[in-house]
Amino acid sequence: MATTLQKGRSISGRTLLVAAALTTAGAARAQEPPAAAAGDQPAQPASTGESCSAAYERSQTEKVAGHYLAATAAALECSQLGCNPAIVRECVRFYEQLQQDTPTLVFSARKAEGGELTEVRVEMDGKPVVEQIDGRPFKLDPGPHEFVFIHPVRGRKELSETARVGDHARVLEATFADPNAPPPAAPVAPVAVKPGPAVPVMTWVLGGVGILGLGSFALFRVSAVSDYNNYNANCSPQCNPADIDAVHRKFMISYASLGVGIAGVVGAGLVFALTPRHHGGKEVQASVVPQRDGAWVGLKAKF
Repeated sequence: MATTLQKGRSISGRTLLVAAALTTAGAARAQEPPAAAAGDQPAQPASTGESCSAAYERSQTEKVAGHYLAATAAALECSQLGCNPAIVRECVRFYEQLQQDTPTLVFSARKAEGGELTEVRVEMDGKPVVEQIDGRPFKLDPGPHEFVFIHPVRGRKELSETARVGDHARVLEATFADPNAPPPAAPVAPVAVKPGPAVPVMTWVLGGVGILGLGSFALFRVSAVSDYNNYNANCSPQCNPADIDAVHRKFMISYASLGVGIAGVVGAGLVFALTPRHHGGKEVQASVVPQRDGAWVGLKAKF
């Protein structure tokens, strides 16, 4: 009988222990947070959300500053799946817009004598960007830039270029001179020719009068001598007095013309020599007055 009671107490103790364990487990499950429903977005760590927002803001400010490459990197950072869906959509849209707006250049180098060069290093704004020309487009921020093309044999060429928004695959080409070409001939220094003094108008006038006078002298002198010889051979000493007077008039006119011619030529030379261009401050006036047996030439100079 005693043995039976002891077994009953032992069974009841084990039952109580199991019940206590179940009660403890149930209480623990009651304190656990409810499981997320199917389809809900898992909660993001606070640090990730702040990083995505900062990248989105940075992409905007970098573009406003003209730093399209930095803005593209920030837009790519905030378009990751770990960010808020709304931020991801905005960053993806902004990234695609930047891809269209970011300018690109294609570097090219040529020989002056013809042919392309590829072993050329390119620097932009003092920093190397391409070690060898390969024909692929190069992305850069919009705005003015300084480029240097460097060839190991032909030297360097410097170019200034402005990249424009939305300008894609624009060719930037540098032409290198032939290192074996003969040097250009040294330019011949021009010989300075000092212009001569301007000829005064009075010199031309007096010179023309002198030439006309000498021409008239020759004409009347030849005619007078011809008439004199003719009359002397045919009618002398009984020639018509009127014919003789005509011959005398021709001789007188020839003498007067000679005087005018000489006076004109001499006057032209004097006016040219005494012109104010050579002797500052002088004023020369000339006059020629024909006389019966010659001409009178007058020169008047003011100092």
